Amino acid sequence: MKKFLAVIAAAFCILTVLNTAHTAGKDEAEKKEQVKICISMPVDIADALAEDFTKASGVETQVLPLPPGSAENRFNFLASSGSDVWLGGTAEEFYLAAERGLLVSYQPEEAYAIPAEFRQNNWLWTALYIDHIGFLSNKRNLHYLGLYAPESWQELLAEPLKYELALADPKSGGAGYGMMTALWQLKGERAAMDYAEQLNRQRPEYFVNLQETIDEVRQGYKTVAVVPLSVALLLERSEENLFATIPADGNKNLISGAAVLNGPNNAAAGKFIEYLLSNRAAEIVAEKGHGLVWSLSAAADDELRSQYTGKMLTPVDDLSWTAGQKANVIERWLTAGRKAQ
Repeated sequence: MKKFLAVIAAAFCILTVLNTAHTAGKDEAEKKEQVKICISMPVDIADALAEDFTKASGVETQVLPLPPGSAENRFNFLASSGSDVWLGGTAEEFYLAAERGLLVSYQPEEAYAIPAEFRQNNWLWTALYIDHIGFLSNKRNLHYLGLYAPESWQELLAEPLKYELALADPKSGGAGYGMMTALWQLKGERAAMDYAEQLNRQRPEYFVNLQETIDEVRQGYKTVAVVPLSVALLLERSEENLFATIPADGNKNLISGAAVLNGPNNAAAGKFIEYLLSNRAAEIVAEKGHGLVWSLSAAADDELRSQYTGKMLTPVDDLSWTAGQKANVIERWLTAGRKAQ
């Protein structure tokens, strides 16, 4: 009997030790740092960045695409998703999210290297990549129409380009809305509305998204599209019939960046922001075929950017206007001159 009790006691001790080890291991796993990243950018790039960050830091990552829809629905999703970082938002989107109290201030260690116009003063968001507006033209169509590729907004008003212009829906931001706000801020309201009226007479067509806009020019249904410059340059390199140019009489800093959200893992979120500003992160983006976007981590280096953009006239955006008055700006632009027609 004593031997039996001794065996039972020993077995109990072993089970206790194993259970303690299992519990300790479980607790250690639960304590492991993690960060949930909500993205509004290409998934392949975000996944590559998240994977590389995890390898470098040991912080586990979860990538969650931000669903399409109205700004209000997207903000509601951000608020309820438990995400720690928003990656790929625009300056206008970040401004509105900050107004709703969705963002948490985080000042990067390399803050001094970030130009003031590429961040919010209280560090509620910071830019990562800067793109610009470009024109993507179909060479065959241009030849047929007897035109050179446009290099200014004024050249879009050429008579042969009537019905030949393609833009993405400005409500989605990007180059279409950037055109409106850039020219409005650079020219002033009256001159901008005069231009909008003349452009509207050209009957430009607005498409649901950027891909549809590109396809219209690629397939020859339209001759010129207003698109992000990096996209135009990338397509020019890959498709012989497409040609990229840059409007010389006004452009826009198309900012995409990152912000820390009101999530449960602010410390890990800060580490991810630091990683995103690193040269390694810029290399990952370039490896994914997006090396034509100017990375802030490449130096706030105007010489690097000017290699493909040259000297451009760009406004420093008043976000309280470009973000806060977006619906009004779009409505006034699209209806300019309507009564006179």
